[in-house]
Amino acid sequence: MMSRSRLLTIARKELRHIFRDWQTLVVVLVMPVMMMFLYGYALNADAKDIPCLIEDPSPSPETRAIASKIDASSLFAVEGHVFTADDPAELFRLYQVRAIFRFPPDFARDLHRPGGAHVQALVDGSDPNMGAIIRNAADPILLGATLDVVGMRQPRVLDLHTLILYNPEQRSALFFVPGLMAVILLMISALLTSVAIAREKELGTMGQLLVSPLRPLEIIVGKILPYLLLAAVDGFLVLAVGRLAFGVRIAGNPWFLAACSLVYIFTALSIGLLISTIAKRQQHAMFMALGATMMPTVILSGFIFPVLSMPLPLRILSHIIPATYFLEIVRGIILKGVGLAELWKPLAALAGEGLLLTAIAIRKFKVKL
Repeated sequence: MMSRSRLLTIARKELRHIFRDWQTLVVVLVMPVMMMFLYGYALNADAKDIPCLIEDPSPSPETRAIASKIDASSLFAVEGHVFTADDPAELFRLYQVRAIFRFPPDFARDLHRPGGAHVQALVDGSDPNMGAIIRNAADPILLGATLDVVGMRQPRVLDLHTLILYNPEQRSALFFVPGLMAVILLMISALLTSVAIAREKELGTMGQLLVSPLRPLEIIVGKILPYLLLAAVDGFLVLAVGRLAFGVRIAGNPWFLAACSLVYIFTALSIGLLISTIAKRQQHAMFMALGATMMPTVILSGFIFPVLSMPLPLRILSHIIPATYFLEIVRGIILKGVGLAELWKPLAALAGEGLLLTAIAIRKFKVKL
C-alpha cells in the first residue's frame, strides 16, 4: 500500500533536484522546440523547382511554348536548353539536373500528324522518391502543355473526381509534425528518467533511500510524477510550435489528445526508469535511453517509412515500440479528428505496455545495493 505522504516526499525531492539543475532544465525545455524547427523544416517531402533541361535539336514555336509551360509549373525549373547531346548522362553531370526532356528533330511536324509526336523524359533515379515524383508528374504536365499548344482538349472517356481528405494540400508538415511529437516526447521522457535512479547510485545517495521506509513502488512512482509534468510541458511546446510555425491544427478533441499523450509519456517514462534500474552510471543510462528510443522510433515506428512496407520480422518488432501506437493515435486525432471509438485499440496497447514496463522496473529495482 502506497503512502501518500511518502510518495509526495520523494516527488518533491526529485522536483527540487530538477529546479536546482537549471541548465539541464533549460535544455529539456529548449531542445524540443529546436528539434521541431530542425526536423519540421528538414523533413519536407514537398518537391518544387526541380532542375531540368530541355534538349531541342530543332527549336520551334511549339517546343518553346511547351518548354515555357514546363518552366512555369511549380514542380520544374528549366535550367537550360541544348540542341543535342550524344551522351545524356554527361548532361546530368554537367548541369546537375534531375530530368531531361528530349524533343525529336521533327517534333513540330509530327505534332500535327495522326499518331502525334514523341517526347522522351530522362529521369535521375538515384533518389527513388524524387524519381517517382518526376515520373508521375512529367506525363500530365507534358500532355497538358502539348494540348494547349495545338488548341485541343483531352477527350473524356472517364469522368473521375478524386477528393483527398484530411490533408488536401498534401503538405508534408501535416504528416511529419505529429510524428515529431511522438519522437520528441519518447526521447525526452526516457532520457529524463533514465538518470533518475542511476544518479542515486552514482552519487551514493541510494543508501539514504535504503534506510528510509520508502517502498520500491513509492520511489518509482514518486520519481515519475515530476518528469510526467515536465514532459507534459514539452508536449504543449511541441503542439504550440506545430501550430504557430507549421500551421498544424488539431482536428479532433484536444483534451482527448492530452489524455492520450499522458499515457504515452507514462510509457516513455517507464522505459527510462527500467533503463535506470539497469545502468550504474548516468552516462550509461543516457546512452542506453537514446539507443533504445531514438533509432527504433525513427526507423521502425512508421514515422518516416510505412510499417506495411517493412519485412514481416520488422513489422512484428515495430509493435514493441510505443511510438508505433502513439503515431496512429496522434495522427488520427490531429489529422482525421477521430476519437476513442476508433483509437481504443492502440491506446489500450500503449497503456498495457506502460504498465508492464513499470511493473518490470519495480521488480528490478533492488532495495539492496
